Amino acid sequence: MEKLNKYSSFKIVLIYAIVSAVYIFASDHLLEIFISDVVILSKLQTAKGLAFILITAVLLYILVKQNIVKTTAYYQEIIDVKQQLIKQSVQSQEEYSSLFDHSPLPMWLFDIETLRFLLVNEAACSVYGFSQEEYKAMTLHDIRPAEDAPALEKLLHESLKNESSSLSGIIRHKKKNGEIIHVKVKTTYAVFEGKKVRLASVVDLTAEINIQNKLLETNSKLQAASEIAGLGYWSNDLTQSEIQWSNEIYKIFEVNPDTFQLNLDNIKRYYHPEDQTDFSTDYYIQTKDKTISESERRIVTESGKTKWVLERIYMIKDDEGKPIKLEGVIMDVTKRKLHEQEIWESNERFKILAKATVEAIIDWDINNHTVFWGEGFQTMLGYDVSLCDKYFWQKNIHPKDRRRVLTDLKNALADPQRHFFNTEYRFFKANHSIAHVQHKGILVRDAHGKAIRAIGAMIDMTETLEKMRKIELQNKALKDIAWTQSHVVRAPLANVLGCINLLKSNFETGKEDEKLLEYISVSAEQLDDVIREIVKKTAEIKDL
Repeated sequence: MEKLNKYSSFKIVLIYAIVSAVYIFASDHLLEIFISDVVILSKLQTAKGLAFILITAVLLYILVKQNIVKTTAYYQEIIDVKQQLIKQSVQSQEEYSSLFDHSPLPMWLFDIETLRFLLVNEAACSVYGFSQEEYKAMTLHDIRPAEDAPALEKLLHESLKNESSSLSGIIRHKKKNGEIIHVKVKTTYAVFEGKKVRLASVVDLTAEINIQNKLLETNSKLQAASEIAGLGYWSNDLTQSEIQWSNEIYKIFEVNPDTFQLNLDNIKRYYHPEDQTDFSTDYYIQTKDKTISESERRIVTESGKTKWVLERIYMIKDDEGKPIKLEGVIMDVTKRKLHEQEIWESNERFKILAKATVEAIIDWDINNHTVFWGEGFQTMLGYDVSLCDKYFWQKNIHPKDRRRVLTDLKNALADPQRHFFNTEYRFFKANHSIAHVQHKGILVRDAHGKAIRAIGAMIDMTETLEKMRKIELQNKALKDIAWTQSHVVRAPLANVLGCINLLKSNFETGKEDEKLLEYISVSAEQLDDVIREIVKKTAEIKDL
């Protein structure tokens, strides 16, 4: 403005000087040329002076007026600009205040020296749970865990060294309810009510960090699971001819990841010669998109150890159906294959034993609801085992024995302390005859005591029981014979002996007694009857 005033004054003076000089010199020269009379010349010069004063006054008026108009217009323009700036400033402050208050991110202004909150927005109140009034009596320390106070002091101290720097980082904050959250905070300098303060905004990263922690934990568990299960991941980028293995596969193949070159030829030579026929990539290309093919193959390590591996392969194709990538997993199943071999051999021995024995073997897999019927059901009981369902056994127990036997079996299965099942019952043969069987079983239980398998054998006791019955009859007959010999035979025999003694006495005295002879005859007949009875019972024993 000062420059403008100086410029305007100089312009007026310059114009005035130029016009005055031109007018004076030009008018004096013209008067001297045309007028020679001194008196007239003097009067004309006086009139010229008055005209000069009038002209210069008009000229000064015009110049001053123009200058005033321009100056006034300029001042008005300045006033208008200033008012516009004030209006924009007010509007900007209102917009900033609205943005500050309605920002979804918690924001606050705090004093650099005292760390007291000067102004907080609605989000800060909503997220942290403190009211505006509560914030006014608080400092930054009040929203930080007590154990983080030294770290806060150090962070603020370092940031205050350079006033132009902004403070940012991930720290912990504490809500009013005591909940600890992880936030990313960013601060910068600002001016509030004429004083330099700090403006801070935070983003709650708690959920993101929790997800990251869970992912890390999950990855750690997956890694541990892979190591425990002997499971490795691999991929083959068919477009780039690039193969990748996880660390677990190197362990399975027993090769050094730092020296082993991953290519099909090197991998192929580790597979058993009989399992290399379908190894080429062309074989997998035939696999349908987004399907999993599975196979079990053998590998031979450098030390000569043979391992069984389970492979699951997933084919990925592009939009045109062209294979672009293979992904798969390899699991070391050597222990399972050896265990399966042992089980197979054990089952074969069991089947041979089941065929060789005269007993009817029952193998009941309780968990899988399957039953194996031994050859004894055909050789001993006459049934075709291929036609027997899982309810065959209980349906053919004699009705009078079925409830007792099934109840006993149910109680045995339910009692974790019982490992044996023994009972006797009647069982229908295929020809509808009745067999008396003895059933002995073993209950296999898991670690929790639950019965998972029942193995039993049925023995046909019909013939044995019949023999025992005959033996009992023989014993009874022998007892009867012994009793007859010791009691029934003794009476007539004693009579005969007594009569003989009397006859001897009479013979010595010369006396004869016919009645004694009659007694002897009767006793002899009785003795004969007893002997005949003994012979008869002996014949019955022989028949048995």
